[in-house]
Amino acid sequence: MITTKKKSFFLVLSLLMVLSACGGGDDTSTTETVEVAEEPAETLDSPATTAAPAPEEKKLKVGLVVGALGDRSFMDSAKRGFDMAVADLPIEGDFIEAEEAERAQAYANFIADGKDLIIGISFSEAGRILEAAQANPDIQFAIVDMVVTDADGNLVPNVANIVFKEHEGSFEVGYIAAKLSKTGKVAFMGGMDVPIIRKFQTGWEEGALYANPDVEFCTGYAGSWGDPAKGKEIGLSCFEDGADVIFAAGGATGDGAYEAAAETGNYAVGVDSNQDYIQPGTMITSMMKGVDKSVYKVIQDTIAADGQVFTSIDSYGLAENFVGATWIVDETNLFSETGPADMVAQIPALLEEVKEVRAKIISGEIVVTDVTAGG
Repeated sequence: MITTKKKSFFLVLSLLMVLSACGGGDDTSTTETVEVAEEPAETLDSPATTAAPAPEEKKLKVGLVVGALGDRSFMDSAKRGFDMAVADLPIEGDFIEAEEAERAQAYANFIADGKDLIIGISFSEAGRILEAAQANPDIQFAIVDMVVTDADGNLVPNVANIVFKEHEGSFEVGYIAAKLSKTGKVAFMGGMDVPIIRKFQTGWEEGALYANPDVEFCTGYAGSWGDPAKGKEIGLSCFEDGADVIFAAGGATGDGAYEAAAETGNYAVGVDSNQDYIQPGTMITSMMKGVDKSVYKVIQDTIAADGQVFTSIDSYGLAENFVGATWIVDETNLFSETGPADMVAQIPALLEEVKEVRAKIISGEIVVTDVTAGG
């Protein structure tokens, strides 16, 4: 065995003192020895080592396909959740903002790029997600606002499905609106007349009726997610008809309804994201829908699956605090700072009522109608 060892060193300090005196002297010699401690031996059997660098964490490659951003509502919420995941989680993320006719190509681009998870936003993506998932069974897909099934009605093995109980949250804001309405008439503006928006409308009306059995309604559909002018037209018409609060579930189209409320001295309820800031003093609250939270969570779930595809249906409602009034979901109440004094004075007691209503919905004491098959 070959061993290398460092020798011990001795520091020898000799001090010679010569004492001289007239007529003779003595020679006195003092020696001090200091020993330096011996270092451990290094051998070929046990050589010195350096810690190997930790392996780089594998990042999940995620692609998000969204519609037009800038709606301050549904699509922006999806992108917000995606951005949070990119910031917080071990992923590499890309997104494509695409018109509906361009989205099939967007999915194809992400597949070619080797994405591990591809997320589509909106019920309109069901057919494209189904086709892409069946053609690529080793890639995980997810869809927001729809449950994707095959021709036999079975779940697709590599698609995570995300839906919401919008009717529950809409009941909550409908209750608030009817309690604060001074005319006893409230309005609903929908974007497209599709089942999921009917879900909002039904919950809104049932909540308003629970608060005031004599409440009246004005309703209009714009036929678009991005037509604020049409949204304003519907809003103005309903306000002229006696409504004083409007709930707009129509993406960017809702901006027009909010403008109509502000211009006429009436009130509005936002949708999907916290829109209370858009028209301060006009926006009573917003019906939150946690698209951002759901996008974040499905990315977490895919990381946890560790390379295995999975199918699931996640349905989020009041119990999960994914839907409902900003007053509870976000614990914010801008209207209490910006609204008229007579309405603001009612908020503390009304908030307690809303919490009681929420608890009854969660317990099943109040059952809100879900107009969509399968919930």
